[in-house]
Amino acid sequence: MGSLPDLPLLTAIVLTVVLTILLIKKNLNRNGPLPPGPSGLPFLGNALDMSGPYPWLKYTEWSKQYGDVVHIKAVGQSIIILSSPKALGDLLEQRGAIYSDRPRLIMGGELAGYVDSVPLCPYGSRLREYRKLMSEVLTPRKVQDFFALEEEKTREFLGCLLRSPDQFLNHIRRNIAAIVFKITHGYDLQDGSDPLMELAERGDHDFSEAASAGAFLVDSFPALLYLPRWLGFSWMKKAKIFRKNMEELRDAPWEVVKEQVKKGTAAPSFAANLIEKNSNPTKDQEDIYKWVSTGFYAGGADTARSFFLCMSLYPDIQRKAQEEVLRVVGTNRLPTFSDRPLLPYVDALINEVYRMNPVGPTALPHRSTKDDHYNGYFIPAGSIVIPNSWAVLHDPDVYPSPFEFLPERYFDKEAKAKGLNLDPRKFAFGYGRRVCPGQHLADNSFFIAVAMILSVFNISRVDEKAPKPDFSRSEGYISSTIW
Repeated sequence: MGSLPDLPLLTAIVLTVVLTILLIKKNLNRNGPLPPGPSGLPFLGNALDMSGPYPWLKYTEWSKQYGDVVHIKAVGQSIIILSSPKALGDLLEQRGAIYSDRPRLIMGGELAGYVDSVPLCPYGSRLREYRKLMSEVLTPRKVQDFFALEEEKTREFLGCLLRSPDQFLNHIRRNIAAIVFKITHGYDLQDGSDPLMELAERGDHDFSEAASAGAFLVDSFPALLYLPRWLGFSWMKKAKIFRKNMEELRDAPWEVVKEQVKKGTAAPSFAANLIEKNSNPTKDQEDIYKWVSTGFYAGGADTARSFFLCMSLYPDIQRKAQEEVLRVVGTNRLPTFSDRPLLPYVDALINEVYRMNPVGPTALPHRSTKDDHYNGYFIPAGSIVIPNSWAVLHDPDVYPSPFEFLPERYFDKEAKAKGLNLDPRKFAFGYGRRVCPGQHLADNSFFIAVAMILSVFNISRVDEKAPKPDFSRSEGYISSTIW
């Protein structure tokens, strides 16, 4: 009997929910139809379709059925999936003012603590400050200042490959870390295992897991945030570990450089320059400096891993690239950045690696901040917008024979005149005002590594009888962060 007085309250809640849904539907009808898309389950919508290991394959399947702009819902949240160069350009580039925000990520943003990181920072003054500071060293012209460093570290990388080729993945990661930490903090990696590199690796892994769509139930059901911590759900424990690693990666290198600047022993670096220019920052300014200094380390190892994989699978293409390097460079020296204009086939090979096995099959999601209309369809404010890069990079109407590794495609002038075989870097480094600010540094580092490797090594499969990988999957949502 004690529950009867609650019946009117329960009835009121149910009526409120029903009326709210009806009002939303009425308002949507007034604004025009939503983009087409698959129907979902009651309440859950299409949430279960998004929770699998390869959601971009499902998105691509939908795009073939419904078009390049698809609307779905997940637990009441409107989601727009863009799967063509035109739709991506029209909305994320041309209308960047309203499509550059990030959605709320409970796990990756609030619990793990990455909400103020460069990739996840909401669109606004803080993000503009990040990009302004990073542009001081990361423009196409400014990154040329790092050519000598990248060449030096890549030569060291070749020595490591020669001594222990079976450890090539670790050598790749170490090479990237050596370049980035020297630029950001003036830090030289220790021989053997390095604590800062290990910390960065943990942070990169944590971020990739925490920001993955559908990986944690709390992102779909934010009410779980208010459950008591003593319940000990696995996501609660992970969030605690993620935040601890994040705080250490953000703060520890910065404090070391700050102390070095104070003593006059700091090596030239991005962080040291920030400290020297503003020796007495506010708490908020220093927080911005810490985050922006940490924001340079965003993977790259997975792109290099894709290169090794592709070369082992396509030895004839590897041989063509090696012959070009030999013609241009000879045998008495290693390639340098000055050789790049003379190595068009190597550049085309690099583009095909970006296209064939993209590190970010879907870039980090955007969020619309205003109601909008596109091609006769209504896109509500607050919609999550997912750029399906994988669909574009494997669309036969954009890249003929998309599952064939063909560097030659980029030399086809007739196809280019028809708008085919676009530069895949346009889709590999994010979109619009959220494009990766470090794209030029990353591309340069990848080029010099590829050119030097091709000049001195042959890459082959250990077991020729082993099954070939399935390029239709492109393992990992953001194996390394793509903004």
